[in-house]
Amino acid sequence: MVERFFRDITVYLRDGSFSSIRELESSITTFLALRNAQPTRYVWNAKGEDILNKIQRARAATTTQA
Repeated sequence: MVERFFRDITVYLRDGSFSSIRELESSITTFLALRNAQPTRYVWNAKGEDILNKIQRARAATTTQA
């Protein structure tokens, strides 16, 4: 979920042009205020079985590379 938060703030700030740290901080504060005005829950959509299968594939891939 942390990754999603940082993705959202990165998208918000990406097109900005900041001539000072103060401007950047102000933009971040604005992002947080807008986000907190209408909070939404992050919903986990992955099934446990899918996650375990992905872990098994990753382990298999790393052991064959060694």
